[in-house]
Amino acid sequence: MPRVTTTSVSGRESAFRVQPEIDYRIEGRILRTTATGPFTKELFTAIPSVIGELIAKLAQQGKWGQIVTFQHSAHGSAHAMEEFAAYLKSRYSNPDTNPVTALLFGREVDGAELMAPKFYACYKDAGVECRICEDYSTALYWVESKIKQSSKLLAWSDSYRVGDRLIDEQHQEIFMRAADVIAATTRDVQTMCSMRLSQYARTHFSHEESLMRRINYPDIDEHVSQHDELTSKLHEISQKIAKDNLIKAELEDFISHWFLTHIAVVDVKLATYLKAVAGV
Repeated sequence: MPRVTTTSVSGRESAFRVQPEIDYRIEGRILRTTATGPFTKELFTAIPSVIGELIAKLAQQGKWGQIVTFQHSAHGSAHAMEEFAAYLKSRYSNPDTNPVTALLFGREVDGAELMAPKFYACYKDAGVECRICEDYSTALYWVESKIKQSSKLLAWSDSYRVGDRLIDEQHQEIFMRAADVIAATTRDVQTMCSMRLSQYARTHFSHEESLMRRINYPDIDEHVSQHDELTSKLHEISQKIAKDNLIKAELEDFISHWFLTHIAVVDVKLATYLKAVAGV
């Protein structure tokens, strides 16, 4: 079972109708919100402050999105909608961290046709890019297309080459696999990409270490020590991703600082030695 963060808030309970409730669940870079109406002022004011923590967690991953799935009833009084509009403006006060949001109104939701434009207006007035959808696959496709991201810090450059063809190819592969982690939108894909990155990094380090032993490289101990440190840092990042807590800046720092420093210093030194041994 995947690990998720869930927060539910409920309105006043009634014996004659479905209890209004809002449930939040983070998965990767998407906040999945299930909103069961009808909607009241009390329901919106009951939304806990912990939602701010969830948003901060998502913003650490870079671009993020939200899918709001309405259930049972979409009805809400004018007073309740005013409360919700004000709440959204305070919740999304920083345009740099605002999500894209798909509002999913199934045909079976009571009041969907009437209320969909009103909820849409609340999000738009709060500065949130928004779209109304009728089915989940459309909502997910639109959100994922909008939150695609890359990182200049994870882009390979030929200036990083050390001069050994195989080592350079492996370094380039590590950059590509790190970029895949950043690009992933769901937790499952993030975890899979993180595992592929970690496994390949270990394979690369093992290749270099076998090569150094084969040529009796004099600085092998220093080089292997750095490999151990890099492996440990990458493991920490992978563990956070497995717990649904990818922090984009940490992976960027690992590649653009720790790994690049390793390439520029100890790998260049190894490549120079290889050329000398080969008589190049």
